[in-house]
Amino acid sequence: MSQRITPQHKVSEPPALLRWWLDYRRVMLLLLTLFIAITIVYPLYQVFWRSLMVDGEWSLANYSAVFLRPSNYMALWNTLWVSVLATGLAVLIGTLAAFVVQRTDVPHKALLSVLLVLPFAIPPLFSAIGWVQLAGPVGLFTQWWRELFGAPPPWNIYSPGGIIFVLAVTNYPFVFITVAGALARMDSSLEEAARTSGVGPLRIMKDITLPLVRPAILGGALLAFVSSIDNFGIPAVLGMRAQFYVLTTRIYEALTIPNMPLATAMSVLLVLVAIVCLVAFRRLEGSRGQYAVISGKSVTPNVIRLGKARPWVLAALYLTLVVIVLMPVFALVLTSLLRFWGADLSADNFTLRHYIAVLNQSGARRGIINSLILAPAAATIIVIVSAMIAYLNVKARQRGAGLLDGIATVPFALPGSVIGVSMILAWSNPAFGPTLYGTLWILLAGYIMRYMAFGLQSTRSTLQQIHDSLEEAAWTSGASRLRTIRDITLPLLRPGMLAGWVLIFISAFNELTVSVLIWTTGAETIGVWIFLMQDSGFTGRAAALAVLTLPVILLLYLFTQWLTKLEARRRERRAGKPDA
Repeated sequence: MSQRITPQHKVSEPPALLRWWLDYRRVMLLLLTLFIAITIVYPLYQVFWRSLMVDGEWSLANYSAVFLRPSNYMALWNTLWVSVLATGLAVLIGTLAAFVVQRTDVPHKALLSVLLVLPFAIPPLFSAIGWVQLAGPVGLFTQWWRELFGAPPPWNIYSPGGIIFVLAVTNYPFVFITVAGALARMDSSLEEAARTSGVGPLRIMKDITLPLVRPAILGGALLAFVSSIDNFGIPAVLGMRAQFYVLTTRIYEALTIPNMPLATAMSVLLVLVAIVCLVAFRRLEGSRGQYAVISGKSVTPNVIRLGKARPWVLAALYLTLVVIVLMPVFALVLTSLLRFWGADLSADNFTLRHYIAVLNQSGARRGIINSLILAPAAATIIVIVSAMIAYLNVKARQRGAGLLDGIATVPFALPGSVIGVSMILAWSNPAFGPTLYGTLWILLAGYIMRYMAFGLQSTRSTLQQIHDSLEEAAWTSGASRLRTIRDITLPLLRPGMLAGWVLIFISAFNELTVSVLIWTTGAETIGVWIFLMQDSGFTGRAAALAVLTLPVILLLYLFTQWLTKLEARRRERRAGKPDA
């Protein structure tokens, strides 16, 4: 017989305010807000505040100093025109490649798609060094040109033209990916109507296809432009030798003097350049409604029959891939095996001494170990934090989580040089907490700030694909929120978290732009050591260390591609199942 519960037996509930704070979502939001404030907001505040302070007073003297020296505003001008031309060339390459792969009947489309985005897996510093080995004063292409024509080649890799070319072939995958995706999803009824009216394929491409994918082209161009103004490795390797400076290399030079106020002011200018260009690109896109030709129904893209031109188009595409993707890697491997840079390709000149020297050098070994510590640590922390932020924003719909998501994404639009300067200002003599400058952990803080948006993008997009009905069914069955997260949400989120982890690891493993500004003795990384070796004239050792790291990057990149295709097949199978 059950005992009746009398009022004196009732368990007293905690006060309303205490219940509000005991909600795990609010506790998570509070802790995540504190984390983002320390890792992102505080360093950025230091940059803008310090740029306006001179001897403890508000002043624009730091900005005046930037323009008092012609070399500084020339660096700003060089940044703009080089990035614009590099972006234009990247758009040309990426758009043509996307159109050929998506809208023509060329074979091997899956292989071509993988090879065309392969430059994503090759750090820009490696590409710059590879092109020096190919087109430098004693590079392979230069030697072949001299043998064929008996005269110096018409190019100079150590020039603005060399920087523009290498930036373009490094950044064109941004355009290829966005345009190829738009072409694959675009309704082809307008093109089909034009074709039945007797309009030729070239005119259809010019008057219909390209205007309709204009937002995708501009989106890819924006990513390529921001990557160009952010890049340090390519202008440093190809420009500093010719005394050609852009803002990132000028900031690096200012920090080596050191002149922190000047570096801070130029960092803010770099941010303003990025913001102005972002607004300009958005205005060029115009109204999104006028391009709305992607419907919810299944779309079969129009395929152009190339006929007799097919083998020639395929040959041109593979030749382009060999020249701009595979040859720089081949030159890097070849240089690492030659006794000295520019040696004849004879059996006597091949050696492994550069690899032996790198592995016997304590600093290089330390750089490898540091990178193997920092990359997985940054990837793990970012994926965990971003998964919690994305969950609060997308699923829990916690008030304030959207703002936190937006703040955490801000560093994605910031050049790496700005993040490096912010780390120095924030953690060399911090207002609170330990001094991180001079330790390995300042690099970890820099990587977390720079790549937080990568983790948020992968986890947010995955959570948006998980239907709310799955969680609602679990709650209806009596499962708690925490158990629902553990048994349903987390297993479905795991592929996105893993993909984000791999992407962050690859990016952080060979990061240079931030690392080269904040490294100290004992806290070097692989990217820093490769740059220092190349800059000091040890080209063979730099190439050997780069070659040693490439297999790790390429294997992880291919693993990410496999994961993406596996998840796509799973979604197709789920979509193809009939409703019960």
